Amino acid sequence: MSKPPPAPKISVVVCTYNRVDLLTEALHSLCDQALPACCYEIVVVDNNSRDNTREVVEGLGRHHPHLRYVLEREQGLSAARNRGWQEAHGEYVAYIDDDCKVPKQWLTVASAVIEKVHPAVFGGPFRAFYKQTPPPWFRDAYGSYDLGSEARVLTRRFLFGGNIFFSRKLLTELDGFDATLGMQGQQLGYGEEIAPQLYLRTHRPEQVIYYEPRLYVYHLVRPEKMRLRWIAYQRFVQGGYTYRLFEKPVSPEMRQGRLLKQAGKVLLRLSLELTRGVSRRDRKRYPYAQNYLYEEAFQHVATLGRLYEQYRQCR
Repeated sequence: MSKPPPAPKISVVVCTYNRVDLLTEALHSLCDQALPACCYEIVVVDNNSRDNTREVVEGLGRHHPHLRYVLEREQGLSAARNRGWQEAHGEYVAYIDDDCKVPKQWLTVASAVIEKVHPAVFGGPFRAFYKQTPPPWFRDAYGSYDLGSEARVLTRRFLFGGNIFFSRKLLTELDGFDATLGMQGQQLGYGEEIAPQLYLRTHRPEQVIYYEPRLYVYHLVRPEKMRLRWIAYQRFVQGGYTYRLFEKPVSPEMRQGRLLKQAGKVLLRLSLELTRGVSRRDRKRYPYAQNYLYEEAFQHVATLGRLYEQYRQCR
């Protein structure tokens, strides 16, 4: 009786929802890795897509046996991520977004990190790419995430979910991701990949969270993400999730009126910043008003999101 093939070192999980064209590009880049196919697997978790995601993935799987399709009917990114690690066979479970592309050496670098560091969590930068010309004010840095050129253990900063690896042991210990965090279909949500890192720093400080700059991916900046209205809404939502993740629950003594008063002050500061962004900004540092709004004024929008979450919990 022949022995089953050894388990792969890395399982790459791609959660997707109604973006088969983008997903196809991501999968082609994952199938074209320098690391031998026997050392990794690709698990696509379809979170109730209404397009032809299943047909495309299964078609690719006929040519790439280490690619598998899984359907997760419970809506939400955390539910899909949880199904992914539960289906995975690897010692480490990697997550990338379905609108990412990975360079050929990505998993080779990841394998080297595992052998050298054995971290509980590790990841790297993501770099912006576009399918249409961005507006002149939009800087590549707005669609990227980079913690510098030094590989190191992270003690304060966090890795984000578009390019992150978790040890399967950690995911098992935590029973996966918090289903109340993260995207829900088209509804914005955040934080599901931050919560395990917070857990490690609070309860398992001996465990390593590691940043490797060579472990980069390319992340698509979709057209809506280059519109100020979307950016403002995203900052507001992020502010709410920041409160949920990082701040203590409100006390019973916290009055809604006090929160409304704080929100009024923030709105006043925001209105002043909007005026400054149009007429009085440093035009060398902020050539366009949108630069000032993105980098300065919209910080107050995030604060409003945080206060709104506090207010909601007081009700």
